[in-house]
Amino acid sequence: MSEETGSAEAGNPEAAAPSGETSATTEAATPQWIDGVQNAETRSWAESKGLQNGTLENVLGSYHNLEKLMGAEKAGRTVTMLGDDASQDEVNDFYGKLGRPKDAAGYGFQVPEGDDGTFAKWAGDVFHDAGLTTKQASMISEKWGEYAGGIQQANEDKAHISSVDATAELKKEWGAAFDVKVAGIEVAANKLGMTDGELEGLHSAMGPVAAMKFVDSLNTKIGEHSFDSGEKVTPNHKTPEQARQEMGELSMNKEFMDAWLDRQHPGHAAAIEKKAALSRLVSGVV
Repeated sequence: MSEETGSAEAGNPEAAAPSGETSATTEAATPQWIDGVQNAETRSWAESKGLQNGTLENVLGSYHNLEKLMGAEKAGRTVTMLGDDASQDEVNDFYGKLGRPKDAAGYGFQVPEGDDGTFAKWAGDVFHDAGLTTKQASMISEKWGEYAGGIQQANEDKAHISSVDATAELKKEWGAAFDVKVAGIEVAANKLGMTDGELEGLHSAMGPVAAMKFVDSLNTKIGEHSFDSGEKVTPNHKTPEQARQEMGELSMNKEFMDAWLDRQHPGHAAAIEKKAALSRLVSGVV
């Protein structure tokens, strides 16, 4: 027989389609996984992504890959970047998830002994407003402490060097009178009711050399370096300048010059010793 199997003429219009072809009737009869999605919003989203064109296995595979990327252990710990119009509640929630404490006191700054805590409170408020985490705030606080400590040490070293230089300069200028003048400065400071802090402030403002000279001048006006014990400046406590001035005066004193020049003069030995003593004082030696 010459009739073709499956042809319309053979009376078999519903015969299976040739291999590799899918009939419209077959497609319509095959349900898609998305047909089972009841939530209209979810279904609309899936269709906008073209997910309905894949199998349920494809969709599950995509979700599985996403989970491997994000990590199941990260669930609930992810954050979304804030938009420009974020509310204060959204901002607080965002910083809270990052690790910011509930309030500034949550940073737990340790206040050094003797500190009233004003700076720590200011820093806590600023850190909290900036959204810093406890760990970040702790690191900044630690680094600031190191930096401030370095500045303080540098200032102390500088002050020590300045003090050493000042001492050397004044020893050269005051010579044998240095010790008694320094002691006199302490006496003058006590008489004037100056505290150690005020003296340090004077040193900082004027410089150690100028400050010591200033207080020394006050002491001279108070009582010519008079001490409570009654001690006064002796010839051996003259400054080089004072000794030089006295030598000039003696050179104009006829009585002294006669004694100094005449070896037979009864005051010759004393004049020689006095001139030698003044010469030593001029050079800064007792």
